Amino acid sequence: MTGLYQRRARARRIRRLHRIGSLVPAVGGALVLAVGLPWLVWRGPYLLDKGYIDTATVGVDGGSAALVTGLRTALVACAAAIGAGVALVYTIRNYRLTRRGQVTDRFTKALERLGSDQRYVRIGGVLALEQIVQDAPEQATHAAQVLGHFVRDRAPTHQHPTNPPNGEPTTTDTSLLTSLEADVQVALTALTRPESRTHVDDREKLYFAILHLAGAVLVRADLTDALLTRTNFTRADLSGADLTSAFLRRADLTHAFLDGANLTGANLAKANLTGASLRGADLTRTDLSGANLTDVRGLRTEQVESARLNAETVLPPDIRTAVGPPTT
Repeated sequence: MTGLYQRRARARRIRRLHRIGSLVPAVGGALVLAVGLPWLVWRGPYLLDKGYIDTATVGVDGGSAALVTGLRTALVACAAAIGAGVALVYTIRNYRLTRRGQVTDRFTKALERLGSDQRYVRIGGVLALEQIVQDAPEQATHAAQVLGHFVRDRAPTHQHPTNPPNGEPTTTDTSLLTSLEADVQVALTALTRPESRTHVDDREKLYFAILHLAGAVLVRADLTDALLTRTNFTRADLSGADLTSAFLRRADLTHAFLDGANLTGANLAKANLTGASLRGADLTRTDLSGANLTDVRGLRTEQVESARLNAETVLPPDIRTAVGPPTT
């Protein structure tokens, strides 16, 4: 189980405990008021002070009658305190409903900002959504859906093949920008922040296939299970990113920084990693079939030995000699 799934499971357990914790006092209070209180007022004095009350003379002896009445008054006062506690529970519930309405209003205003023609207003909308997720984690999935559509709408697409069959490095499309626009970068950072993805529904995947994300800065980003087919990450900084089981088939990672990245189980088949930096990257079970690793920096033999290669994989000469013919 990856770090993302562990965090999500822990978050679900905490939410479940919170729901149970708010339900038990309400049910317990209702049972006490409906069943326990009448019986306790009726029989309680005879049980609590039976040594001082003469049941045969309660209606005649004023002392016993006063003692019974005093105990019953005390019990009613305790019941009133319990009732106040139940009322407090309902007050908390109403507060949560009010807070939910406030979150919805904030969400709507953030959406209006995302549709602005001014870049700094759109950035403000992204930051507002991120703050909503921190204040109301249950809105994380909705925020992720909105930001995902925002990135796909604002980032240009990259339609060119990234690694032709002959294994030669591809030429980066110079007609597109070499770095992301600020609002797209902020949205990507918010989407891939580990704290934010923890509360996102398991079925909500990151889908950035065929996008031109050259120069993206995603240091320590959580891209677990992300769908990144043919995505252009030229010169992107993915240092320390979690790309466990990410689908990067035919992605363009030319001169990208992947130092310390976790690529366990990732699919990099036919991807172009020419000039990329892979110092300390975890390539366990990484599919590098047909990938181009020409001039890769920081690559060690033991890293490649734990990856999946084939005859089409282009490796640096020294690594190819050390690894030998592919076994898969």
